[in-house]
Amino acid sequence: MTAPLIIDQGSASLQVTDADLRAWASGRRVFVSSLITDMPAERAAVRAAIVSVGATTVMFEDDLGAQDVPADRAYLAGVHSSQVYIGLWGERYGVRMPDGYSATHAEFLEAERYGLRLCLFVHAEGTAEMDGGQRDLIASARNSYTTSGWTDPADLTERVKRRLRDLAAQELSPWVRVGRTVFRARQIDYDGRSITVAADVRSKAVHAELDRLREHRSGDLPFAAPHLARRVQVAGLGSRTVSSATHQESLTLTVQEQHGVSMRFSMNGMSADDIARQTLEDGLFGTATSREPHFLPDPVDPLEPIRGLGLDDTIARPVAQLLITEHLLTTGAASTVDAFILGPERQGRRNLRVTWSPESPYLDAPDPHPMTVEGTISGI
Repeated sequence: MTAPLIIDQGSASLQVTDADLRAWASGRRVFVSSLITDMPAERAAVRAAIVSVGATTVMFEDDLGAQDVPADRAYLAGVHSSQVYIGLWGERYGVRMPDGYSATHAEFLEAERYGLRLCLFVHAEGTAEMDGGQRDLIASARNSYTTSGWTDPADLTERVKRRLRDLAAQELSPWVRVGRTVFRARQIDYDGRSITVAADVRSKAVHAELDRLREHRSGDLPFAAPHLARRVQVAGLGSRTVSSATHQESLTLTVQEQHGVSMRFSMNGMSADDIARQTLEDGLFGTATSREPHFLPDPVDPLEPIRGLGLDDTIARPVAQLLITEHLLTTGAASTVDAFILGPERQGRRNLRVTWSPESPYLDAPDPHPMTVEGTISGI
């Protein structure tokens, strides 16, 4: 039986300084989506919030209107050039374009498809005047995301600032795994041969386990970060106690040589990529007992170590993403994980969607098509 993970749950409340926030925001482009004529005061409030943290706004009236391309292409080009999407949804759905969607709906779908960080705000909910299309859009979005309301433009300014600060904290302090321990890092350095991790650890159990790894110079451990997964050996650990609740850790890991290659194979007309997708889908969503064929390898559930732990949302989402990314990278199933969406918990269940780009078997081969698993999970 796999040993349970030791998670630094005190890291969930990590905050960033104003200087760190501005450093994160520098170069970030934030796309603002709403019906322009309906929300001039709100759009001005959001612009002020974005500018105040040092990011760049992408708004149709400021940046996208004077182009010699159709309006729908200009909208979507603005999404493609951004890293964060802010949606302001009121009573009206808007005029439907030739594809059947309003501009705001199309922008949201494109932002979701391109993996932008999403900030969704809903106003005047529950009023009789809300369009049916708008109700459907909001209900569909809430299957995967949490939305926020606002009372007036000043309130919206503060909510947007808080959301951007939260995004900065998540990206500046990513979650990592070393052996059984899972915690947030302040900095990760990787040169191809060694990995150095700096972290402020708030869990005594995590600190004790890291100390044990140092004493035993433990080798062949799993290491995972948002875009990196390797087998490592602990080469050293420096620890400085700054309070009764916080240990500043500096961990040096030696990357282990890869012996052989991961076993990926085709079978009975299914490609290796299809098999990897199916076994992951079966493990995550429990679909193996109800589908054919039965020749596939056993289902794989990367989330098994955290099922039933009752983790807070601020921990469950990034840790789940970390574990699934680790599985896809270490098995050779993926070169990159392009999108990860874990919806809010409702009656013990959550919607999950993961999209990744498979490894290309040959340098001169066309890029493989992205793979996606989507379904409902429980226990997270």
